[in-house]
Amino acid sequence: MLTVGRPLIVSTVLAFAFAALLAGCASTGSRQQTGTGVGAVTGGVAGALIARRGGGNAVAGAVIGAVAGGIIGNVIGKALDDEERRQLALATQRAAAQPVVPAKPAKKVHWKRTDPETKKVTASGWVVPRSEPYQKPDGTTCRDVTQNVQKNGQNESQHITLCKTQVAQADGSNWVIPQ
Repeated sequence: MLTVGRPLIVSTVLAFAFAALLAGCASTGSRQQTGTGVGAVTGGVAGALIARRGGGNAVAGAVIGAVAGGIIGNVIGKALDDEERRQLALATQRAAAQPVVPAKPAKKVHWKRTDPETKKVTASGWVVPRSEPYQKPDGTTCRDVTQNVQKNGQNESQHITLCKTQVAQADGSNWVIPQ
């Protein structure tokens, strides 16, 4: 019967982890898939090393670390990337600045983020004002809007309030979410 020593197991786990990491970097999958893969590999390696240092089972540590890392990486990869957040923010600013036209509903301001390499839409959505601009007791002008985002087959909507500032923000807009 062949016995396998701990160093061989750890080396094998690390080799598979490194191969998976390289494969994940070479693929053109979604950010969520990449996040899951990178998180699983990182968690697996960390789990094996921690278990080995603590005198525990390196394989069990790798498995537990890979599962935890995969879950965390999936959640991170699912979130909007910087450009998607920028596109949503621009649409939100345009929606808040829309003029009020009596007896006409406000128009949806559509946005989308296209991956420059794959030319595929990674996220899209729209923003529409829910209220007319109104004054708060302190004199600040505010407006309620609805943001809608579609990404990875999921559709999320949220209602937010924006308030106008006297000084323009770094992006040139005067509408901010109050703290």
